[in-house]
Amino acid sequence: MTVLAAASLPALVRIARVIPLRVSLDVNEGWNAYQAVAAFAGDLYPHPARFFFNNYPPLSFYVVGAVARVVGDPIVAGRSIGLVMFLALGVIAALAARQMRCTRTEAAFGAAMFVATTLALSHYVGMNDPQFLGQAVTTAAVPCLLPEPRSWRRLWLAAACLSAGIFIKHNLVALPLAAVAWLWISDRVAARRLIVCGSVFAIAGAALCLLLFGRGFVDALDAPRAFSTAVTVRAFFRWIVRVPVFLAALAVLLRRFPRDPHVAFCAWYAGLASILGLWFVGGDGVDWNVLFESNWAFCLTAAVALNRLPARVRIALATAFALLPAIAGGLALRHATLEPESTLLTAVASAKAVAGRADRVAAFDEAIALVAHAQGPALCEDLAICFWAGRPAEVDFVNLRQHVKAGSHVDEGLVWLLDRHAYAIVQLSAIDALPGPKLREALPRSYVLAQRSPAGLLFVPRD
Repeated sequence: MTVLAAASLPALVRIARVIPLRVSLDVNEGWNAYQAVAAFAGDLYPHPARFFFNNYPPLSFYVVGAVARVVGDPIVAGRSIGLVMFLALGVIAALAARQMRCTRTEAAFGAAMFVATTLALSHYVGMNDPQFLGQAVTTAAVPCLLPEPRSWRRLWLAAACLSAGIFIKHNLVALPLAAVAWLWISDRVAARRLIVCGSVFAIAGAALCLLLFGRGFVDALDAPRAFSTAVTVRAFFRWIVRVPVFLAALAVLLRRFPRDPHVAFCAWYAGLASILGLWFVGGDGVDWNVLFESNWAFCLTAAVALNRLPARVRIALATAFALLPAIAGGLALRHATLEPESTLLTAVASAKAVAGRADRVAAFDEAIALVAHAQGPALCEDLAICFWAGRPAEVDFVNLRQHVKAGSHVDEGLVWLLDRHAYAIVQLSAIDALPGPKLREALPRSYVLAQRSPAGLLFVPRD
């Protein structure tokens, strides 16, 4: 446990240091910032949407927008919330493990496993994205569900957390399903009560959203998303090599303790979170954050395994568990970029990272200044650049691509604008980032490359 914590600390410090920097960590950061502003401007789900869409539930945008009023920048606010909620997930895992009769050391080991493996395999920690906020709110229901007897009060609280999590991030459905399935077998009265409580919150939340946002909210829920079974299959083979120790531990637990309710809970949650996560990842543009719930459930399982299994098995398991993030971190180091990335071994390249970070900050500052001073509307693939430049949101490339793939001709309106030099400056990571062949033909026809930097490509009208 101490080794895992010590290995995670440099990565956490590095992430915290990058939070205030005006360097985009992901193209979704600016998108989330615009939505946080729109939440308090009363324009969160415009109908009909032109080129800028919202396909997320509303709750995270109000949370980030409220914090942004204190810190001054929604991107900084979202990054800070993401980091705090990530650490909160570790605390919740430890609390849940203690309620499952694990010792303090075993509970802390499970929490440290979650922190270390997530840092090793993902760049989401410290990003302006609602995933960790929603997951932390959802998993806060677990300490309410585990103790017996299960009172109405605790079931109402658990249902509120489960429902609120879905209204933050709509892919967080594994825990509600797992909780109902688990209780239905072990405590059917509590299962029925949880269904009633959850239904009340879900219906009330949906009704409130319809009242506040109208048809725009319905359109958001019905947004198109391309899906590939082949991507899901490839994701399965990438995922399965990361979890053999967890799967082996869970299999041994189920064989030795078939009537243990805590082992059953881990099996239901890890199983459903893994199956649903692998299904979701087949969606076009969906990242590995949909498997964070699976990772959390498996790390909780690790703590239970260390508690339940014999001493000779525990030593071997603890060693195998501890090696997982180190191995994953070594593999991730090969792909590490200069911002908070998926590696626990960043210190190996710390000097290079510091120098590269300075270059990226300078490049983004220059790009932001150019966009801010452009004499006319600006179009940014990386919306954080336009956001920091004080420009209004113009195009959401991620969701526009989904509409184009679904057969919509909404891109033709953007082609028309490009042909008429409607934008004074266009920022892209590459021309291929434009959604659809019509746009990829229109840009070079009407615009010329003016600058190439770590912040992307900047194009200006040919005339």
